[in-house]
Amino acid sequence: MKMKTSLVVGAFSLALFLAGCTGTQTPGPAGPQGQPGATGATGDPGQDADRRRAEDEKRAEEQRRAEDQRITDARARDSHDTGCPNREHVFTNPDGRKSCVPD
Repeated sequence: MKMKTSLVVGAFSLALFLAGCTGTQTPGPAGPQGQPGATGATGDPGQDADRRRAEDEKRAEEQRRAEDQRITDARARDSHDTGCPNREHVFTNPDGRKSCVPD
């Protein structure tokens, strides 16, 4: 009797295992699709990646230039707003009065 029980339990476990393995599989990425007829020459596979990398570098360079320009403009604006000569900057006293002091 124990032999029949263990055989039934084993068969039932194997059936559940196989059903679980086939029922819960998630589809993977699709494989390459064949195209009927003749196709034209394809470009270099790295061409798209190179183009994207060049565009990313160009965008980053434009952002750096814009940031540098913003900093330069801010410095020019600050130096004109202060009214202090070169090599001097505005110092605000504790009482709120502003004066030019050497850098």
